[in-house]
Amino acid sequence: MNSPRPMANWLATAAIAAAATLYRFPPHDYPFYPRCPFFALTHHYCPGCGATRALSALLHGHLSDALHFNAAVTLLFPLALACFAAIYWTALRHNRLEWPRLPAWTWKFALASTAVFGIARLFVQSNL
Repeated sequence: MNSPRPMANWLATAAIAAAATLYRFPPHDYPFYPRCPFFALTHHYCPGCGATRALSALLHGHLSDALHFNAAVTLLFPLALACFAAIYWTALRHNRLEWPRLPAWTWKFALASTAVFGIARLFVQSNL
């Protein structure tokens, strides 16, 4: 069985490499990033559309551009980063992978927020 420390270090290295790639090769300049299949089929934005561009804008320090590309990803990224940091710290310190303890209602809130964001995004797009 794999030890949690090397696995956590490998995941952190992969995340840093992905961030470096996204920083060096922005999605608006390089076409090798995957396209959204939902948008390709419907020509409507899904809740995740623009996430790659939003993360690239955040890495370059352009908060307003990131909010424009995908507000949900931009606002949730610090929370995801904090969760990853807590998991990574636990893996390094105690040699075990453990998810941070969150209240039971958070997954329902996250799912409902994503649905509301997606519907609002479709409504705004159809009124343009």
